[in-house]
Amino acid sequence: MPTLFRDLRYALRQLRKSPGFALTAVLTLALGIGANVVVFSVLNALILTPLNVPHAGNLYNIVRKPVGWDTESYPDYLDYRDRNSTFSGIAAYNMAEAGIRKGNLVTKSFGYEVSGNYFDLLGIQPRLGRLFHAADEHGPNSAPYLYRTEP
Repeated sequence: MPTLFRDLRYALRQLRKSPGFALTAVLTLALGIGANVVVFSVLNALILTPLNVPHAGNLYNIVRKPVGWDTESYPDYLDYRDRNSTFSGIAAYNMAEAGIRKGNLVTKSFGYEVSGNYFDLLGIQPRLGRLFHAADEHGPNSAPYLYRTEP
């Protein structure tokens, strides 16, 4: 223990002699620690923290990946859903791009196209209004509902 205190006193003396080096060392450490905190926060939010839905640990993503393509077609989803004997339910989703017009202004927006049973399968209930359900779906483009989720 006495050698540790002696080494610390020596280090502090050296840092006092060269304040430029000390400032550089402190800034380098601060940037390194800050970068690690940011990376861990993003990983924690996206990967480590479970989704905020009931039974999030029971959710699985089914994807068949031919070379250069990572989505399924709607008929493939119907086949999976109708022949399913393993899962309690299967829902489909696809990231989509849409143009939203307000007067003469058109803005590009991104969202998800989902099957009619998506919210029922996740167990999500809205605070106000209603979500669409499997009964609203009658094939491709049969239930073109749009829900805004941000305030």
